[in-house]
Amino acid sequence: MYIKEKLENLGFKTTTPIQDGVFAAIDHKKHLVGLAPTGTGKTHAYLLPILERLDVNLKKTQVVILVPTNELVVQVHQMLMLTDDRFTVKAYEASRDKQKDVEWLRKAQPQIVIATPNRLKYLTVDEQALSIKDAKYLVLDEADMMFDEEFMGWIDGIIAMMNNAKYLLFSATITKQMEPFIRAYFGTYDLIDTSKSHELDIEYQLINIKHQDRLESLKKVIKHINPYVCFIFVSKKENQDLVYESLYELGLNVVNFQSSLGIKRRKQIIDEIKHMKYQYVVTSDLAARGLDFKISHVIHFDLPHHLEFFMHRSGRTGRMYDSGIVITFLNVDDHRRIDKLRKLVDFKEYQLTPEGLIEKVSKKRPLSEAEKNAIKSVKKPKKVKPNYKKKNKEQVTKAKKQARRRELYDQNR
Repeated sequence: MYIKEKLENLGFKTTTPIQDGVFAAIDHKKHLVGLAPTGTGKTHAYLLPILERLDVNLKKTQVVILVPTNELVVQVHQMLMLTDDRFTVKAYEASRDKQKDVEWLRKAQPQIVIATPNRLKYLTVDEQALSIKDAKYLVLDEADMMFDEEFMGWIDGIIAMMNNAKYLLFSATITKQMEPFIRAYFGTYDLIDTSKSHELDIEYQLINIKHQDRLESLKKVIKHINPYVCFIFVSKKENQDLVYESLYELGLNVVNFQSSLGIKRRKQIIDEIKHMKYQYVVTSDLAARGLDFKISHVIHFDLPHHLEFFMHRSGRTGRMYDSGIVITFLNVDDHRRIDKLRKLVDFKEYQLTPEGLIEKVSKKRPLSEAEKNAIKSVKKPKKVKPNYKKKNKEQVTKAKKQARRRELYDQNR
């Protein structure tokens, strides 16, 4: 009844697969690993059942939620308070005064803690001001962003301070860095894998700009779209500043969201984006994960250094059953990396014209007589063996190519 009421209050018309899975497994004795793409309601998947099971009268830390960035600490805190404000909640991120936090904890303890790994380690292991020994739940959200050597050194000390907590880990994927930790601490766990059951409603538009300037191409694209909110991802800081300045000079409603800004300014920009102050947000991979906004368009000004971030960037739109458009520029140096991405997404190729973005319709060339004869010449085996279809297809493709090459050679002699 609690979850149903809260879902209605939050405006959810239906639950997502990851929410259904966690709601059903929360009371199992096993630890839990939840895999789901971005934008599928992971945060509420753990918040709702955990909040339902807390004791509002017990003035001890009952839940610890670890997230990788300061921005996510703020966001999860906001989501939690909108869901249920009966508990004493502390959100520990870098802009807070460490000493004041320690002094407060010497006198009282929060019921719910949301923190980055670094700040949690400081309050628990280093200062021993925050007591988490009686916590019922440890949540690791966006876990694949946290697991590096430094984090692995911290998490051991943090977990050692917990007596009997249930661990809940949420991620888009299980990375190699995560596997030793899961083996060491989770034992036989409940795996809720919805990573393939929820396809985001995204149209991937690919624009081949060849040798054209990226910035000029971006300006042309912007003339022909009218986004609700558009995130423009740029890999290099110097290019990010250049893109921002150019769009600002065009008179667009734009902000530059980057890691070099102070924590308070970044928090301010996040609130301003949520309140629709800006139509365009120029950013880096800082905003590629976790942050939750209503975004209609994503533009990849360039491809990320690590291709997995292409999906994280793109997943900022098309969230929670909304549709979205992702625009990617392709120049002469990008073909190999785009070919890798074609295995993950179905690109629609568009042409940038003075009239706007026009989808290119690929027309298949009819087979020549020589190619048809080449296909007929491929012998079929008397017995069908394993991988017959694959091998036959390869032979047909090879025969067609050879016939086509002979034709072109004869034509050009």
